[in-house]
Amino acid sequence: MVKWLAAWSVLIAVFLLAGEGINLIRIYFLSYVAYGATSDLIVSILGLLLTLLCVAFLAGFVYSRDKQRHRVPTPQLPHGSR
Repeated sequence: MVKWLAAWSVLIAVFLLAGEGINLIRIYFLSYVAYGATSDLIVSILGLLLTLLCVAFLAGFVYSRDKQRHRVPTPQLPHGSR
């Protein structure tokens, strides 16, 4: 039960961080377009980076879980190659 709760809390935290990254992109990119401050563009890029890192973590988590449950097919090498 504790492992299950810990896994869900980590996933929820990552989802919230990804949402915050999208929010940073939205707010600061529009502010950059309106006023042209370079700092707004930098924060917007950091929001994009945060979103991409969270999505990559979630993808790796799903891939790892499916690999442990033997749902990921192993690639077949063509004949004649090592």
